[in-house]
Amino acid sequence: MNKLQEKPVVLIGGFHFESIDFYLSSALAGVEILRAEGDELLRLAPFSHVIIPTMTYIGKELLKRAKRLRLIQQWGAGLEGVDIPAATGHGVCVANVPTSGTGNAESVAEWCVMAAVALARGYPCVQEYVKQGSPWGTPCGMTLAGKTAGIVGVGGIGKELALRLKSFGMRLLGIKRNIRDFSSSRWGFERVDEMDGLPALLCESDVVFLCLPLRKETHSLIGKREFSLMKKGALLVNPSRGGLVDRRALTQALQEQLGGVAFDVFWEEPTKAGDSLYRHPHVLATPHIAGVTDLSYDGISHKVAQNIKHVMEGKVPNYLANTNVSPVWLKQE
Repeated sequence: MNKLQEKPVVLIGGFHFESIDFYLSSALAGVEILRAEGDELLRLAPFSHVIIPTMTYIGKELLKRAKRLRLIQQWGAGLEGVDIPAATGHGVCVANVPTSGTGNAESVAEWCVMAAVALARGYPCVQEYVKQGSPWGTPCGMTLAGKTAGIVGVGGIGKELALRLKSFGMRLLGIKRNIRDFSSSRWGFERVDEMDGLPALLCESDVVFLCLPLRKETHSLIGKREFSLMKKGALLVNPSRGGLVDRRALTQALQEQLGGVAFDVFWEEPTKAGDSLYRHPHVLATPHIAGVTDLSYDGISHKVAQNIKHVMEGKVPNYLANTNVSPVWLKQE
């Protein structure tokens, strides 16, 4: 990508996801990257053209200060941490990067397979048996072959996951918000229902995957009632958002119902050190890295770089979330 005449200043919220710096600077020559959190984020906001939130909330206080800000660009799909109406009111574009077409969906789908296989075979607790030297030859693992997978959310990630699970010989059930014109057979599903079909899916599934965004209507989607519908010993895999699951109900379900749960996302990120939930022998937890791979970061970085280039040239970015925004810097065609 050609070097821009005006150097774009990109402010990244927080000090996590450190690989962003390398991939973005490789995709966009001349970009200046800053990182900050808390009061320092507010201090640097007025000097920034673009903010990449990662896990940082972007609200009214910051937007009031960010006079040069043109774009809030998520490094990925989730925008629930951005006050989009406030950004629109300040003439700031808000954009994300869809999971499809960047390698992100493929990366997250691979993590889901890894998590499901690991839980089914007794990880992470079986590692301790080797370290301790006992017990040996236990537990008896569960294969994915011949089992039923329930994929809640058949978007970019859900489709890629279905393709991979089909090769394990799994029966596939899905939930999709709008199934009109959706071809279940193309992706290997035996059945795909809209949200009212969730109870039936939970009853039939050996492994349930949550592959849908967090919205008002999906908050605590999986709670006490939903856990009670699941098979004894069923597995839950969540690569999407912690808020999809009621934590208190999950804790109880781990004692009474579930065979295991895998999380890459949480109710609070970063998690608090010493949290007993993540030390449970049937919990597999990773630090929000399901989509953090060489393939996805290369794909995402080029989409983000293109959007930064667009707004610096006075153009509307791709994947705009607030299509009603009216930036003062927008060039008239």
